[in-house]
Amino acid sequence: MISPKPLSKLPPLPNPRIYRPRRKPVTVAIGFECADGLLLCADTKVSGPVKANESKIEQFVSDDRHCSLIFGITSDDIHFPRSAIVRCWEYVKQLDFLKSSMEQVHQAAEFSLAEFYREHIYEHPDHSPETVYFELLVGIWLRGETRLYQSHETVLNPVDGGFSCLGAGGYLARYLIRQYLKANPNAKTIDEMALIGSYAVQSAIDFDDRCGGEVEIALIRKTGKMDSSSPAAIYPGDRLIEQVQSKAWKMFHDLAEIRDGMEPRTAHRIEEFCAEIKKENLSCQWYFNLHPSIFDR
Repeated sequence: MISPKPLSKLPPLPNPRIYRPRRKPVTVAIGFECADGLLLCADTKVSGPVKANESKIEQFVSDDRHCSLIFGITSDDIHFPRSAIVRCWEYVKQLDFLKSSMEQVHQAAEFSLAEFYREHIYEHPDHSPETVYFELLVGIWLRGETRLYQSHETVLNPVDGGFSCLGAGGYLARYLIRQYLKANPNAKTIDEMALIGSYAVQSAIDFDDRCGGEVEIALIRKTGKMDSSSPAAIYPGDRLIEQVQSKAWKMFHDLAEIRDGMEPRTAHRIEEFCAEIKKENLSCQWYFNLHPSIFDR
C-alpha cells in the first residue's frame, strides 16, 4: 500500500464555522452496478464563457490489464474534476493489482480525492461565488470484480440499490429509473439498464435547463471489456419510447371520451393503438440492417 503524506506536512483544514457557498448541482450523471458489470451515462453540457459539449466520462486501464477505473462527472467547471480524476488514477495505478483488494483500491482513490480537496478545493477563497462544486461516480473493475461508488466531497460511498443519479437532472432520472424497475424488477444486466439510462439522461437534457448536449454511455463488463455503446440504447432507444408514450396518451384521451353504450369502441381503439405501435416499431428496425453484428455481443 502506498504510504500517505504525513499529516504534519498538510495544510490545516478550513474553519468549519465559516460559511462556504457551493455552486448548485448542474448536468446529470447516472451509474448502474449490474450483474455483468458497470454502466455510466451522462450528458455532455459544459458551462463557461462559451458553452460547449465535452465528454464527462473518463476510463483508465492499468498496464497489466488487471484493473480499470471509470469516472462520471457532474460539474459546471470541468477542469477541477478532470484534474482530480487524473490525480486519482496516477495514485491508484501504483498499486500491485495482482495482490491488492477492492477495498485497497477504493481507499487509495478516496485518499487521493481527499488530498485533492485539501490542496485545491478547501484553499479556494471562501467568499468567492465561484466556489467549486462537483460530484463523481467512480466505478472500479478489479480482476473480474466490480464496485460502484459516489463521491460526497472527500469520501467515496458505496452505491446502494444498484444505481445512483447525480446532478441537477438526478431527480428526473431517479423517477424514470424507478418506474422502469417497478415494471421490470428482474432487469439486472448492462444492456437492460442501458435503455433506461440513456432515456433518463435524454429526458433530463430535454426538460432541465441545467442539462444539455448529448447522451454519453460507457461500460465495463466483468470480463474487463470496455465499450461506449449498448445495442439497447439504440434499439428500441429513445425514439420508440417517446412514440409509444405519445400514442398511449392519445389512446387514453380517446378512451376517456367513450360513454355508456359505446363499449365496442373501447376494444377497437385498443386494437388501433397496437397497430400504431407495430408501425412505429418497423420504422425503427432499420438499425438491424445497418449493424447486424452489434446484437451478437
